[in-house]
Formats: sequence, structure tokens, C-alpha cells
Amino acid sequence: VTSKKADNETTTTTKEKGTVLGFAHFRYEPDDEDHPAHPVSYLYELQIRRTVQNLGLGKKLMTIIELLSIKLHMKKCMLTVFRSNEAAMGFYVRRKYVVDEFSPSNFEGGEECDYEILSKSFG
Repeated sequence: VTSKKADNETTTTTKEKGTVLGFAHFRYEPDDEDHPAHPVSYLYELQIRRTVQNLGLGKKLMTIIELLSIKLHMKKCMLTVFRSNEAAMGFYVRRKYVVDEFSPSNFEGGEECDYEILSKSFG
């Protein structure tokens, strides 16, 4: 597992013999651009090569992100997931992620939106 950091953005990659097996792209940022209340980590992408899915790499990368977030005093980890991606939704729910207060489904007309914002609070 390697990590690359630029400003407040981090990419964590898992490699085997020079082949990228998966990566996570996340940033540390305020929970709301207009009215920031807390620092959070925001997962922009989690990709695992199809041939090595269901072997624990995604879980390992998420654990790294969550531990870094806790160590850096982030209040929660947030991410966006398409409602139609049942495998991803199940993965995050098993990791104790819930629909976030900022998710479109919590606002009028949001039920038509094709994604949810999930989060996991720390502390």
C-alpha cells in the first residue's frame, strides 16, 4: 500500500508486482462549503480491479482512510454512491455508513436524485 499526498488530497494505492490492484482518492475538507461546521474526509473514488474484488482490499483501503481521518481529528468520512450500485451501497452499509444529513434524499425533490451521500461519524 502506498500513499501520495498533494495539498489536502491523498491517493492510496495497492500494488502487486507493479500492477495497480486498487486505489482510493480522498480529501480533507469542510463538511459544507457555504456553512462549514466540521472538518471531514471525503472519499471521491474507491476502485478495486475486478479480478481481486471481494478479497478485502477495499476494506483495507477504507480502514486506512478511516484511521487517518480519526488521527487527523476529522468528524466523519463522507462519500457519494449511486443508488443503482447495489454492491457498493452494501459494502458501505456493512462498514456502518448511513445516509448523511446533506444527502439529496433528505431534501424536497431529492428522491429523484440518482445518488446518496453516505457518511460514518467518528467519536
